[in-house]
Amino acid sequence: MNHLLELLTPANVIFDLKASSKEEVISRLLSHALKSGLIKESENDEILQALVSRENSMSTGIGSGVAIPHCSVESVTELKCIIGISPQGIPFDSIDNLPVHIFVMLVVPKDQFQEHIKTLALIAKTLNLEEERKKIISAKTFEEIQSAFSNRKGSN
Repeated sequence: MNHLLELLTPANVIFDLKASSKEEVISRLLSHALKSGLIKESENDEILQALVSRENSMSTGIGSGVAIPHCSVESVTELKCIIGISPQGIPFDSIDNLPVHIFVMLVVPKDQFQEHIKTLALIAKTLNLEEERKKIISAKTFEEIQSAFSNRKGSN
């Protein structure tokens, strides 16, 4: 199974994500993935369409300031992950109607759906801890994000 820390590099984290809508968040995360070479230009449209369609069916804003926009597509061969952090928060139609501060975008190969479920569960479990969320939202460096995700064996 892919551990989230193995998927993260300094290149796929946006520290001060600014957007005013759900669509803009997805677009910014995706264009960052494109610029950092995580996804190819040829994959962009399929991924964008899949992410938007997933959001339209049900918001991936899971509450407590966290959203995990995700999709599975034919064009990618391995799991892709981009993290966006918005200290000020962005409206995202979350289940608790609160603004979202932490966005974890996952793009998964169609044939690895089970992997995808495990990774989603792992991320949700990590971000369930308020202390870890606070560390991530206030993080200024990649190392601070890594430490928040690796400390999740906390005593809660």
